[in-house]
Amino acid sequence: MNQKALVTGANGFVGSHLVEALLKSGYEVFCLVRKTSNLSFLSGLETEYRYGDITEVESLRKALEGVDFVFHLAGLTRAKNKEDYFKANAQGTKNLIQTCLDANPHIKKFVYVSSQAAVGPCKDFYPQNENAKCEPVTDYGRSKLQGEREVLSFKDKLPVTIIRPPAVYGPRDKDILFFFQMVNKRIIPLFGFKESYLSLIYVKDLAKGIILAAENQRSSGQTYFMADEKVYSWSEAGKIIQKSLGVRAFKLRIPKTFLFTFASFSDMISRLKGESALINLQKAKELSQRFWLCDITKAKNELGFSPEYDLEKGAFETIKWYRENKWL
Repeated sequence: MNQKALVTGANGFVGSHLVEALLKSGYEVFCLVRKTSNLSFLSGLETEYRYGDITEVESLRKALEGVDFVFHLAGLTRAKNKEDYFKANAQGTKNLIQTCLDANPHIKKFVYVSSQAAVGPCKDFYPQNENAKCEPVTDYGRSKLQGEREVLSFKDKLPVTIIRPPAVYGPRDKDILFFFQMVNKRIIPLFGFKESYLSLIYVKDLAKGIILAAENQRSSGQTYFMADEKVYSWSEAGKIIQKSLGVRAFKLRIPKTFLFTFASFSDMISRLKGESALINLQKAKELSQRFWLCDITKAKNELGFSPEYDLEKGAFETIKWYRENKWL
């Protein structure tokens, strides 16, 4: 009999890739979606939809019944205000795991996909590991950290695991798409006058790592960073992407003061429109940090995590998808 998995946020960028990876691994997959959700990324996949919302407790019980694994990816990466971040990423996570305990206490694993934003940036070139002090710099990061704490408060009652990816890219992503679009226009945007560095993970590697963590009994109660093996400067990332695009781009250094001015203006416009901006003050705080690096030693040693994609390989696949779908 196939293992049954429930994926929240299944219709999103990472969620839809995880659904595909689970299906390839032989799982029976149930997708927690809202009736208003855009399901285009799930089109043609043999899954069952279970309608619900993590901010509405009464909608969750039936969705959680009878599944062996819960993969919690639903949440907000952009929001109009602090309250919306915490309602989705913290309270929504608490709602889900509490209902899981009530409706399905014998679950094999509850996996929460958090973010490096929950820990915050590094102070220098030394990558953070799972023992690093958590000092998030944004409301998004603080809400994801609170979500982690909600999950870990159940670790003596349910087998739980937390995954912290850094920046995730790949087909269907709309956030880092902006950087690809700028390079395609012959511009490599660099924020500040000192070089910045980051860890990255290609979405298919992340999906594989999430499943590895779920299936490993040793992972219960544990937290893992997952990224590819390399550290990139933004300049280097731009060069790799321009090579994959087949263009020649020039570096454009953007003063941080301009970044924050633009973000403030975007926030004002987004409030008038009643929607969240791509580059808002929260995102500006993240982009202005010089070091977003993480150490994947624990995931490699305990889970056998071994990323297959570096940026050169991942960018090629991503650009191919963007072009095929006319996003570039």
